[in-house]
Amino acid sequence: MAQEIGSVQTIRMPYRETEYGGVDITYIMTPDGWFVKPTRSERSNSGRHGWDEWVLSPGRYVVITISRPNLRNGWKPYSVTIQCIVNEGRLNIVRESKIQVATYNRDTLVEWARGICP
Repeated sequence: MAQEIGSVQTIRMPYRETEYGGVDITYIMTPDGWFVKPTRSERSNSGRHGWDEWVLSPGRYVVITISRPNLRNGWKPYSVTIQCIVNEGRLNIVRESKIQVATYNRDTLVEWARGICP
């Protein structure tokens, strides 16, 4: 997941958003709710698979990972992992929470970020 380059850390996470409802998406934010854009992204020809990479300077960040399997037999919730991390030369998880939700949007992502990493 993380690669150390001095005090700067690199996080590389898979990306997936399939026709059948499968999802693997990661958002990285500051504790006050600002989104950190990936430094680099790569997608397959269909745009449904790939990875995102962030280069993080020292500080506190919120990593929100959302996943859901492909939907074969009906509705399935999103599994969400929310982590407050601190980059002090290496990444340390300060706090972590796991939840399941039916849906999410930008506002709920910001709310989760502010709640886990004050």
